[in-house]
Amino acid sequence: MALAPANIEAEQALLGAAMFDAEAFHAATQLTAESFHEPLHGRIWEAIGDLVSKGRQPDPTLVLDRLGNDPALAELGGLRYAADLVDRAPPTARASSYADLIADHAARRELVTLGGEIAHRSADTADGSALSILTDAENGLAEIASRGVTRSSWTSAADVVGDAIRSAQGRAGIRFPSGLAEVDQMTGGFTAGEMAVIAGRPGMAKSTAALTIARASASAGLGTLFFSLEMSTEPVGLRLACDLAYDPHAFTFNGRGDNPTLDRARRNDLEWSQWERLDAARQSVTDWPLLIDTRPGLTIAQMEACARRAFRDWERRGISRGPIIVDHLGIVRPDKARGGNKVVETGDVSRGLAEMAKRLDVPVVALVQAALQNFGMDCIAVADGRSAIEALRRSRPQAAVLDLNMPEMDGYEVLSAIRAENLPIRVLLLTARQQENDLIRGFTLGADDYVVKPFSPMELVARLKRLLWR
Repeated sequence: MALAPANIEAEQALLGAAMFDAEAFHAATQLTAESFHEPLHGRIWEAIGDLVSKGRQPDPTLVLDRLGNDPALAELGGLRYAADLVDRAPPTARASSYADLIADHAARRELVTLGGEIAHRSADTADGSALSILTDAENGLAEIASRGVTRSSWTSAADVVGDAIRSAQGRAGIRFPSGLAEVDQMTGGFTAGEMAVIAGRPGMAKSTAALTIARASASAGLGTLFFSLEMSTEPVGLRLACDLAYDPHAFTFNGRGDNPTLDRARRNDLEWSQWERLDAARQSVTDWPLLIDTRPGLTIAQMEACARRAFRDWERRGISRGPIIVDHLGIVRPDKARGGNKVVETGDVSRGLAEMAKRLDVPVVALVQAALQNFGMDCIAVADGRSAIEALRRSRPQAAVLDLNMPEMDGYEVLSAIRAENLPIRVLLLTARQQENDLIRGFTLGADDYVVKPFSPMELVARLKRLLWR
């Protein structure tokens, strides 16, 4: 095991300077008690900070009074030790240099600890997957980097206003566009470090709106990340391709338009020329800095780790950071289990996404699905197939709406479990698939009905009511 890096002399020098002149404490606001290798020095630093916060000069006598009967301090000589620190204190002007050195050693000690934890977990194959260890390692490194260099974050109101004015005056257009001119005109686009929410009922084309935002940012050269936790790769790709190939001036004959549409593309019901237009759309996005992740069940920590890697790669190539789009908030896996309490879990996820936006200094656009409660139905929402089975066994609802693309266990597997256990539940499948084989499979397993995305929320409600009235 590597020795913990420390510089006791630097710690003593800074403590002496701070007890001689409180300005030395203000020059080292990035430090906490944990930054000091010697625990006694950490307690002295806390006592100095407490006195400074009350507007008092932290001389040795007052500091010792704050510490009380500290056995470690008594062992070193008590007041004599503190007075010696002041006698040997360097000039206040050098305090920030000592603080940086202490912070550097503290960060190194945390790195040693983190490295040991990673090595231990890596050697134990029962302690999570390699991916989870890598994710925790990346986030741990990011947290250490943040703590190690963070100084006081206070900024005067005059500076805040002045910086904001200069930033607005120097802005050439909208930095993070939504792709919708009217919306951008009203809002000025999205803002770095903030989370924006796009809410709507099922089937209202929220995912299409999210892809429009991704298209606007990526086509402007901004590195854009799209986490599609609900839709798989094919529906995401076809939606984007049809959007890019759309021609507002295309003609319509006998009710059939010349534009390639999502439903016809799914059925392989396009003319050759329309497939060529979709291929041209593919070529147009070749150079866009747009990455799409369709893995289900991701946590915020996993998404942030992936985002950091992508942004680092783009920044090495001179590409600025763009927005992170999450489709959708309701199926982000919480970092902490809350005993199935969806209200608390949703709050955790919302707070986590907002904090991620601040940490990465980019807009985070989260899609939110309005629930069926708005139509007078009592609902229980879950994030994955396994949770769905547990909820169905526990609550025995009259009907279940199963998304075929659920993580852990897909809709087919959950449907099979429902029928295998003879649960008296009517099942409606929610799917982006419209192939005949998919529908036959669903009905063979015992589905009562299905709805294909995108759809009208009134259609979903009507079909559910019809199932319940049977």
